[in-house]
Amino acid sequence: PSAAARSTSSSGCEAPRRKVKFDRQCSSAYSGKQSMQEPAFARAIDPGEGRAPRGDEVVAHHVLAVPPARLVAPFFGTSSFVWTNIIGVIMIALSTGYFIGGNLADRRPRLDILLKLLLVACVFLFLLPFVVSTVVQWLSSLMQNLNSSFSFIFLGSLLAIALLFAPPIVILGMTSPFLIRIVAQTDHVGVSAGRIFGLSTIGSVVGTFLPVLVFIPALGTGKTIMLFSAALFVVTALGFTAKIGALLSVAAVVPFLFPIPEARQTPGKIYSTESAYQYIEVFDRGSYRYLVYNDAAGFQTVANKRSPFTGQNYYYDYYSLLPFIFEGTPKNALIIGLGGGIIANQLRYFHPEIAVDGLEIDPKVIQVARNYFALSPDVSVFNQDGRIFVTLSKKKYDIVIIDAYTQQIYIPFHLTTVEFFTKLKDRLSDQGIVAMNVSAPREDSPLLQSIFNTLRSVFAHVYLFRIPMTTDNIVLVSDRRLDFGLLGRAAGTELQDIARFSQPLFRETEPDSQYEPLTDDRAPIEHMVDWEILKAGIKVNKR
Repeated sequence: PSAAARSTSSSGCEAPRRKVKFDRQCSSAYSGKQSMQEPAFARAIDPGEGRAPRGDEVVAHHVLAVPPARLVAPFFGTSSFVWTNIIGVIMIALSTGYFIGGNLADRRPRLDILLKLLLVACVFLFLLPFVVSTVVQWLSSLMQNLNSSFSFIFLGSLLAIALLFAPPIVILGMTSPFLIRIVAQTDHVGVSAGRIFGLSTIGSVVGTFLPVLVFIPALGTGKTIMLFSAALFVVTALGFTAKIGALLSVAAVVPFLFPIPEARQTPGKIYSTESAYQYIEVFDRGSYRYLVYNDAAGFQTVANKRSPFTGQNYYYDYYSLLPFIFEGTPKNALIIGLGGGIIANQLRYFHPEIAVDGLEIDPKVIQVARNYFALSPDVSVFNQDGRIFVTLSKKKYDIVIIDAYTQQIYIPFHLTTVEFFTKLKDRLSDQGIVAMNVSAPREDSPLLQSIFNTLRSVFAHVYLFRIPMTTDNIVLVSDRRLDFGLLGRAAGTELQDIARFSQPLFRETEPDSQYEPLTDDRAPIEHMVDWEILKAGIKVNKR
């Protein structure tokens, strides 16, 4: 028996050596709650009272599965490295909480101890949205000599997640063993433990769907964490006396009176917001306007406010050359991954006779394109995933441009497979062309070669244009042989210079049997990109 079980309470009840049901007087004395009411929470977990247990604790616990990724995304992104750290830290913290909670509950099985610990976790969670930026900036200063993005992203996100989220998750992990030890004092251990685990699973479901579908899009990540922390704080307060509980409940309102600091202080920033998909930011640098997502390791869209060309050898401008590679005039174009809409705007500007459809999965990005990048009203915009649109649409296109990226560096894997390109081929006209930008530092990149072989298994001809002094590669495919001599038709237009520059750089690629085509079953895009970054040691873009 534990030390607590060997003791005798002040009311004269001998603590039981077996886990049998107490009478109310002995149970209260054994729990050590002389200054507390018998909490509703304590009564709830005893099925003899005929009540279901409260679920706010487990809901608040599982709501922490998504917000860590959203809070650190503006600084470290949401790559597989970051998600590995999030999942790893949460699992380690929970395991630690289980061990500590079980040991502490055996030595001091008092509900008031658990309630006080939960209050500490709530306070910690309340502070998270206010301190995350400061903590990450401090960590960044410690790692300023790490020149590779892998080191910065992996180590930085690991330390940030551990410092910011491990402490409250350890405490929340202590809840289940503590409650099971307390209900073990009754003769309904099996039923009560079943209710605790059942409620934990329900909490997992609620804590997964509500933040993503409702609260984060409506309130933002910071206020979502604060809202669920307040719910946990109030429910925990009910375990104390009425007076203390009322005071604590009022105190839960205080954090909402202060504004949450912006996630990132970016010079020239003119707009930022959170969507269901990412953190979005728009900022100006001289005559250029940029759209970035999450960690801003790169940019999603750039527009020159003084010219229709982006300039500086950005790949966007070269897509406007595609209509010249047709014998006649192409009728329409589809852009998968509209972003800020710069490619659509350029096509409409240089080739007003071409109808342009744009696909963008994030509705807030569509708003940004219209409000901050002057998206042409002549562009037909569809708020839909590219693959779903290609599968459901019956329309034929002369030109399809794939410029869909997550985190600026990852092409969504389902837009790179044999199955996708087979469906896309059905959406092409007889003379149709597909163009896509693949970011790779060298031509023998496994990512680039795998995409070549994937495209070659579907289309007759695959061409490459490596943009000098960049990691951008424009890949063109078609079932007809492309005549790049037709780019001479750009003579006398604003596009003649880049047409003359790029014409000799287009060439048909050779097959490389070393790399297998990408399929829906196996397309490790993130893995290939992450390891490319690791091997290349690409330097962090510190703005």
